[in-house]
Amino acid sequence: MKNQLLSQIEGLFPTSKLLLVYYGGSIAYGIQDDESDEDITVVLDNFNGNIHLNLDKIDLFVFSKERFIQRQHFDESITSYHRASADNLMSIDSNLIYLDSSFVDELEHIKNCDSKEFMLKHLKAQIDYGKMRFEINQNLKSHYHIFRLRGMIDNYDETGHYNLTVPEPWYSKMMDYKHNWDNKIGQSYLEELEAELQYLIEYRDRMIDDGLG
Repeated sequence: MKNQLLSQIEGLFPTSKLLLVYYGGSIAYGIQDDESDEDITVVLDNFNGNIHLNLDKIDLFVFSKERFIQRQHFDESITSYHRASADNLMSIDSNLIYLDSSFVDELEHIKNCDSKEFMLKHLKAQIDYGKMRFEINQNLKSHYHIFRLRGMIDNYDETGHYNLTVPEPWYSKMMDYKHNWDNKIGQSYLEELEAELQYLIEYRDRMIDDGLG
């Protein structure tokens, strides 16, 4: 399956070199179900910019090496949509599909960034994207990321580690909203989602006030 996928990607970008391929989205976050698409991040050499391609139930998020590095550093030239998903790299050890030997050292350098700096920048990206989503439409499936991030913050406060762990009650809230976003159950969460988004804004402001930003 992996070889078939890699051959398909190489066929789409015959003049580029595959550097990195890994699962993102629900698979990266450990919350996939039967309805989940497969989100796959692809990093290419000899390629410009970044694009999103849909292949049936596979979504390819394709970046040049330069744009991928910019995303991981939360460069403002990268849209908040892509910056907000920079944390999908945290689970790469279990979701790696392909890594070219020429990119090993650079990937390790990217992974070993300052965790508090990454956390602050990731919070900003998620907040910016969350606010934009609410302005566009209060009824969107992707709002579940607010509960996901809220859980990550609680876990950080408990352990001192910023990772993809989402403890209770946030995991159950996240999954309940994710499965019911388009019905009355999902609607019942909207006020709480807005309150938790505001909590994230204030939490990040406190981190900055405490000298961490």
